[in-house]
Amino acid sequence: MLLILAFALTLITQKDKIVLDSKDLVTTPPGVKGSFVVSATPPAVDVYLFSGLADGDKTTLWSSWGNGCIASNGKYYLAIGDHRGYDGDSYVYEYDPIKGTLEKVVDVAVAIGQKKGDYGHGKIHAPIYEYQNALYFATYWGKGKLVEEALKKGYKGSLLFRFDLKTRKLENLGSIAPGFGIPDSVLDPARGLLYFYAADKGDVLAYDLKQRAVKWRGGSELTAVFRSFMLARDGKLYFTDAKGKISYFDPDKNTAIQTSLLLPGKENTLRAASAASSDGRIFGMTREGRLFEFNPVKQTVKDLGPNFLEGDYTAVMALSPDQKYIYYAPGAHGSAARSGTPVVQYAIGSGVRKVIAFLHNPLLTKGYYLGGSYNLQIDPRGEVLYCVFNGSHVTAAEKQNAFGLPALVVIKIPASERK
Repeated sequence: MLLILAFALTLITQKDKIVLDSKDLVTTPPGVKGSFVVSATPPAVDVYLFSGLADGDKTTLWSSWGNGCIASNGKYYLAIGDHRGYDGDSYVYEYDPIKGTLEKVVDVAVAIGQKKGDYGHGKIHAPIYEYQNALYFATYWGKGKLVEEALKKGYKGSLLFRFDLKTRKLENLGSIAPGFGIPDSVLDPARGLLYFYAADKGDVLAYDLKQRAVKWRGGSELTAVFRSFMLARDGKLYFTDAKGKISYFDPDKNTAIQTSLLLPGKENTLRAASAASSDGRIFGMTREGRLFEFNPVKQTVKDLGPNFLEGDYTAVMALSPDQKYIYYAPGAHGSAARSGTPVVQYAIGSGVRKVIAFLHNPLLTKGYYLGGSYNLQIDPRGEVLYCVFNGSHVTAAEKQNAFGLPALVVIKIPASERK
């Protein structure tokens, strides 16, 4: 039986809002050299540090791991979690770009009535999607090594939720892959299918949003890493195995088929992908940070080289509405700081990599150490990037922490830099 839950909204007061608009944003850090250009005009950047987060214990590490959603109401929805196992918790927030406010709209532990000492949901790792005026998102575990023990104590695995944008009610759709985690997903709105990985086995799940049931599950022998999908315009769902070989699920035939295509490079499993362009092309990133173009119609893969410098681990990328550019932030797991935490605009026509902003040093002078991002979306006008970066307050410690205090980063791209 499904449990319908209404959740009272909580306004999060932002004690720390940082505004950046100086030339420092387009100043290349010392020692960063490569085949790229830098914006002539700096963007305006608003940075919101999340306030009111419970310290918990030494296992608490507030962080963001999944992509957000710009909903039809014009608001941006994003998630963070405390990365804990027992007593773990995750929140979903609503950012209103008109008011400049950030509200917590979902507290997972409160919503499910989690008791103290229960193994919780320390992450929301898969992206948030909107379908028919509701948001769908899945929880994930924070401490994977404790899962086997937790399952014996009653932990159900990842939970799928539906948040109604009009009524603002939350519905727990339960564990659609009992005992497993859901680290990634992609929505096919035309068919009402929400695809997931079931970790750690690696099955692909096709979940029918109208029927509220798993339509198909399988393909674990064709998958690896379980971190990204490519969705073609004809509804075929593409993914890779441990050797970078591409397979796909055909929703019309309800079966998975392996191709002979390989992604480029050495660590060539799929890690990030854009939406399909109007001509069907999909732009993706391998685990080692190699950019490629996949054409599912022609069944071709084109190597576009390292995403930035020698290539860096990148978890998310966005196709601009005019389909001229791909935006991404290389160095997702904290390595971004070594190259100044760049936000890159890749010109599809010319292949030019342009840094819209180097975020790290300007924020460091404001007392915040910026790490990397797993969350990046571009608004429907192609003017604003909404990102959530991991990071921490600057302390006296010699080594700063790339995790611990996430930040919502709103980047307003100058018109001159997106002609």
